[in-house]
Amino acid sequence: MVEFAITLPILILLVAGVLELGRGYVFAIATSDAARDATRFVAGKTSTTNGPGMVSTCNFVRADLAAIIPNASVSCPTTPVGHAPPFTAGTDYTAPTAGQAVVAVYCGTSLDCTGSVNTYYGAEVDVYVYYGFSDLNLLGGGITITGSSRATTSW
Repeated sequence: MVEFAITLPILILLVAGVLELGRGYVFAIATSDAARDATRFVAGKTSTTNGPGMVSTCNFVRADLAAIIPNASVSCPTTPVGHAPPFTAGTDYTAPTAGQAVVAVYCGTSLDCTGSVNTYYGAEVDVYVYYGFSDLNLLGGGITITGSSRATTSW
């Protein structure tokens, strides 16, 4: 009985740690999928052969993360980042708080991820999704999980 009393707290911490790692992995996959889907969305053609723009891109990420972030706390910029990655927290995007996702987008030379076929065909598009993961302080507190993707435009 004494041995069980000594090992029980350790076993509980191990199980809780494995569960938190599992939760973190789910959020990592979700942010990666959202970034990849948004990059495809931005790089693909629309009916007017222009890119979809920042608002549509952010709405796409918000809808993609809605299953994992129920209240859809996704912060989207109104303009894309002015340079290719890597992006810097505080300069290029606002660091996410616990339970919040932040989107950073680079659209090459396009100012709003829109453009004509002739001008921006084959331009680089990068979408980064940063999520503030709160792990109940079992693994050290708030962690920023990043999902990213790169594509070239077809518009």
